[in-house]
Amino acid sequence: MKKMSYLLAVLLLFSGCTSMEPALSVPQTTSFPVKGRQGLMINQKLSFGDYKTSRVKRSWTRGRNTRIDVLSGQAADPAYPNLVSLNYNNRDQSYHFQMTDFFGNVSDIYAASGFFSKDLQIGDNPNSIINILEDLFSGINFSSNVFYLQVFLNEQERPWQLVLDNDAAQFFAKEYTGLFAIDKYNYYTLKPITRVQGKKGPEDLIMGSVGYEIFNNKEESVAAVSLVDNGTVYLHTKDPDERFLMSNLCAALLLQEEISE
Repeated sequence: MKKMSYLLAVLLLFSGCTSMEPALSVPQTTSFPVKGRQGLMINQKLSFGDYKTSRVKRSWTRGRNTRIDVLSGQAADPAYPNLVSLNYNNRDQSYHFQMTDFFGNVSDIYAASGFFSKDLQIGDNPNSIINILEDLFSGINFSSNVFYLQVFLNEQERPWQLVLDNDAAQFFAKEYTGLFAIDKYNYYTLKPITRVQGKKGPEDLIMGSVGYEIFNNKEESVAAVSLVDNGTVYLHTKDPDERFLMSNLCAALLLQEEISE
């Protein structure tokens, strides 16, 4: 993330922008600065607004938790990709955390980065995130630098799944779209943020992106996350359940940027 921040600073200098504040499609929005993202990763916890994570467990390969028997590697539903058995480049690219809110919602989040999308394909399973992608966006191809996420809410056995091509999100930021879905009818799209606030209004970055803006299946912006420096979360939706879901997603995206540090 430090390298990306430096690159963005250079790009902003040449583009005439004075900050890395995202220019979002929603003109007025409340921002929540993120705490706990940088510094020592031991016992790391993130917090922003009314939301905070549990201690982030990285490189998890053994032990038990509320969703997966990691020792045997069997998920609650074997139809979903098993994050423990996926062939990452190294185990430092996986992590798990939980999140709660004032309404009694609780979640379990499992994430991994740095592998091929073909590893997420499980036969003809209609709930495979790759199959959902193919149904919604035909002709999608991914690199070997894929970020995959499972978000289990409350007692649900079916997870929300995210797939992001980290390379495409930077090199083809203006064309790329990521997908966060539980099925082909209930999903969100993630669009890289390629505009920032300049002296005279929004200005385009020369290349790359500073984060993601998240849209529902009606193309309405519901949230956004800036991945620059400590990070900032923007929650546009007023629905408490959707805000909780988006907070989980944004926290996972913020943590993913730290895996390679």
